[in-house]
Amino acid sequence: MKRNIISSFCFAIFIAISPITNGQSAMAFERFNDVYCQSDFEDKDICNVSFHRKFLSAKLIKSGVNIRIPYSSISRWSYENSTLRKRKGIFSTRLEHIHLFTILHRDIDLGTREVLIIDFDNIEYVPPIKSLLEDILPQSNFTDSRN
Repeated sequence: MKRNIISSFCFAIFIAISPITNGQSAMAFERFNDVYCQSDFEDKDICNVSFHRKFLSAKLIKSGVNIRIPYSSISRWSYENSTLRKRKGIFSTRLEHIHLFTILHRDIDLGTREVLIIDFDNIEYVPPIKSLLEDILPQSNFTDSRN
């Protein structure tokens, strides 16, 4: 009898706490490696993009610049996917599929509007990045365009 009460009590506590911990850990840290980023004054560079609880971080690998964007400063974002035809040789071409996220945000220190462009070809990155950005902004503040 005591064992049933204790086990059901522990189960009830686990059920009550699990949504809280699962929600925090899902939004606490997500990382996407080896994507291309371009900011206002930087050249296109390989970077690692991380989504933390309160900010987005993009670390440009070659230049060593770390761009930190608080979610509250993001005003708009958009997603595009397209297929480019690139020449491989004289008679052959290859198709390259590109996914592009454009994030408009306000610099906290200067108050200026800035743009961060995240560009990659891995389709597996699209759903998690898209859902994280949808969680940050209301649905009416983003656009989704497809070519």
